Amino acid sequence: MNTKSFAHWLGPIAAVVFVGGWILAIVAYAAVGDQTCTTTTIPLAGPVETCTDTTAVSVILVMVVGFASTLGSLMLLGLRFMLGTLDAIEENTRRKG
Repeated sequence: MNTKSFAHWLGPIAAVVFVGGWILAIVAYAAVGDQTCTTTTIPLAGPVETCTDTTAVSVILVMVVGFASTLGSLMLLGLRFMLGTLDAIEENTRRKG
């Protein structure tokens, strides 16, 4: 596998990382949910249901995972560009030499 064929695959891989990362971010948002409730038994009062709102945590999780997948795909596209440039430099060097 030469540089040009390897660089050719980096574009589709970057697309998969981008789309897959955002899908995983949405799945993580659905998994965390928007509210967590537990029932606690207090000796004098009896069972008490306590709820915690986790919307902020879910939104932050989506942004972190989505941003990481965006950066990862941009890094792969940058690597594709660099490999293409290095391949062009190599071809020009072989022609002149």
